[in-house]
Amino acid sequence: MSKLLKAVEKAKRNKRIEEEKSWISKGDSHVEPFEVEESITVRKQVPDAKTCVGPYCNVTKNNEKDGTSCMVPSSFFKDDLVLDELNLAKNRILTKNSSPVFTDIYNLLRTQILHRTKKKGYNVLMVTSAMPGEGKTITSINLAISLAREVDQFALLVDTDMRDPSIHKYLGIEVDSGLTDYLLHDIPVPDLLIKPGINKLSFLPAGDPIRGSTEILGSPKLQDLIIEMKERYPDRYVIFDCPDLLNAPDALVFSSYVDGIIFVVEAGKTSRENVQKAMKLLEGRNIVGVVLNKTYKESLDVK
Repeated sequence: MSKLLKAVEKAKRNKRIEEEKSWISKGDSHVEPFEVEESITVRKQVPDAKTCVGPYCNVTKNNEKDGTSCMVPSSFFKDDLVLDELNLAKNRILTKNSSPVFTDIYNLLRTQILHRTKKKGYNVLMVTSAMPGEGKTITSINLAISLAREVDQFALLVDTDMRDPSIHKYLGIEVDSGLTDYLLHDIPVPDLLIKPGINKLSFLPAGDPIRGSTEILGSPKLQDLIIEMKERYPDRYVIFDCPDLLNAPDALVFSSYVDGIIFVVEAGKTSRENVQKAMKLLEGRNIVGVVLNKTYKESLDVK
């Protein structure tokens, strides 16, 4: 276990201890109410009381006396991670303590994306760029966080850069499974989801880097999963962080499955020629926006 993971686990334990102290001081029991799929309210059971079979758990609704129950994905019972905010800020990831200037940049992007997609029912978007290192992954993460801060909006962030997955690195966490485990080994998606403790955001890692990712990204199984992601929760935006366009065909293959494309350009770095090449590849696809990245130095001060 790395030092970083140990630190995360220690932070989680400390958080749990503080919460338990709070409950004890209030005379409450260790039971948290939470909502599942709109109007259904259930009480979170203590870990050894719920009945779990595979990726689902059987829980009692409202109170234990009425005897009614429902099946809930086991991922609902996974503890939120406690991310290191200083590390997030260092990696240019939005936190609740990011500067107003930095926060407003992504709030503006979120607002424009919502205006261009929501009325049309476009909730499945991919983020790409012409070349690596132009800011597509940071844009994907911060857009998803900003969307999840909306009152009535959920967000699912999916790492589909299977050649070089990196979202988990920006978040400062280690992962041992992900989307490839669903596609290649039939591991249920609910078992692969991570709740990073950021508002209403869920994260599906890519898993281990693989060769032949183009064929996997073009598989019917992935296409069916994207359709399910789109239709199952209409109040959720799904943001796919895809590879760049000019080094591999992965992003181009993937672009035919999504509702819209966000194209990232790095100011002063992305050449006009590469932009033209990328746009030609995307001809006929729905480009909902172009992000001009790194136009000036934002304040990343953390209070």
